[in-house]
Amino acid sequence: MKIPISPVILAALAVNISCLAVVATATVGQRLKSDAAIATRTKSLNLVAKQVLADSCWKSANPHPYKLGDLVDLDGSADGKSPTSCIFNPPTSQFVYVTYTNGQLTVAQAFTRREVRNQISIIKQGDKFNEK
Repeated sequence: MKIPISPVILAALAVNISCLAVVATATVGQRLKSDAAIATRTKSLNLVAKQVLADSCWKSANPHPYKLGDLVDLDGSADGKSPTSCIFNPPTSQFVYVTYTNGQLTVAQAFTRREVRNQISIIKQGDKFNEK
């Protein structure tokens, strides 16, 4: 026996399935974007921590905290370029990861002293683990 399905029910079912597909696609897209941002921040933090261990961070005397996208002027180098991607700002206890964007040194990530300290301890624990 065939069960009759009304066209209204079929239309509602089609709308329901299409809404589910749109929401699922948007959710997956946001998740991928978020995961990429977290991975980029983690890589930057790891690089800054390694440069702190190597004592190769430049120091800045800027009295205000850096924000993402701020332009950084370096007076200490002959060509205005930074030999490292890590800058430490003692007045604010802030570490920044910088990159060149359109020829300008720009803040790409900013980290607190605690974040860098935690990453350094993770790196040191990994080194101890690799020695065994």
